[in-house]
Amino acid sequence: MTVHFIHVGKCGGTALRFAVREAQEERGPIESRWGPLSAQAGHRVTLADVPDRDTAVLAFRDPVSRFVSGFYSRLRKGRPRHFREWSDHERKAFGWFETPEDLADALGDGWRRRRRAEFAMRSIRQLRRPMTRWAGRPAFFRENLDKVLYVARLETLDEDWERLKGLLDIPRDVLLPQDDRGAHRTSYPRDTAIGERGRQAIARWYAEDYELIEIADSLHEGRFGPSAAPAAD
Repeated sequence: MTVHFIHVGKCGGTALRFAVREAQEERGPIESRWGPLSAQAGHRVTLADVPDRDTAVLAFRDPVSRFVSGFYSRLRKGRPRHFREWSDHERKAFGWFETPEDLADALGDGWRRRRRAEFAMRSIRQLRRPMTRWAGRPAFFRENLDKVLYVARLETLDEDWERLKGLLDIPRDVLLPQDDRGAHRTSYPRDTAIGERGRQAIARWYAEDYELIEIADSLHEGRFGPSAAPAAD
């Protein structure tokens, strides 16, 4: 049995995987009660890839916040931790939309602006991949909850990390990275506010991601999957 850290994009997965890898490089393999921890595979591993006897840790994030972070991450081409040049379609999209609010508002506008916005949503790398890419669509996620050990949330990542350390026998003094590069945090050079029309449009676009969060919130204390007993404080 193995515990897989599934790296859902723009949800804090870089920080979680970095901390686990650093701990194992310094202290050797960590053997939890559910088996060894695997945090090496990056964005490639999805819940569908997890073998039946193994378990997974995932992290989710409010889709509107994730949309803003993903927009600015690709606007700066992934820097400072990574660099990936814009595709031709991304270059066109960022020529049309300078801020996430511009894009979100257009997504909820009349069909002319909405067509450009839909093109951008399908072209910008961090926006075209919903959380369902890693967790599966809601029906699949619900049917495979027996593989889910823990669901963290970017909004409470420090608290979740403390609980994960107790759950997975990670040494208590192992910390999440605090620098922007190590945690791959997105800097926001411009406004991050999204108007009500834009928020509603983003919510419709990522409706299945909101369903994933609802399913995760139905787990024990909104965190522990069926295969995990509550961690002692």
